Amino acid sequence: MWEFPGGKVEKGEDLFTALKREIDEELQCQIETLDVFNDHTHEYETFIINLISIKAKIVGGTPLASEHSKLIWLKRENLNSLKWAPADIPAVEQLINEK
Repeated sequence: MWEFPGGKVEKGEDLFTALKREIDEELQCQIETLDVFNDHTHEYETFIINLISIKAKIVGGTPLASEHSKLIWLKRENLNSLKWAPADIPAVEQLINEK
């Protein structure tokens, strides 16, 4: 099952700072955050997650799969070729449907 990179916001961080830190930790590259494009709350059996998706672009380094077993880069039209974590599906659908 696939999911977007990211993580939790730590005390004293805003969403954009948290994403920059998480991407640096998980993928060993630097990003420029652009804007929030999806905010979705999903209820799993044992917990609830609020997934806020932020568009960004790589500005330094090359993404490396350091915390995850696989890392792939897809064109928007190919996003639906993967099985996504349920919480990520609304963001995936929005990306696919954007012009």
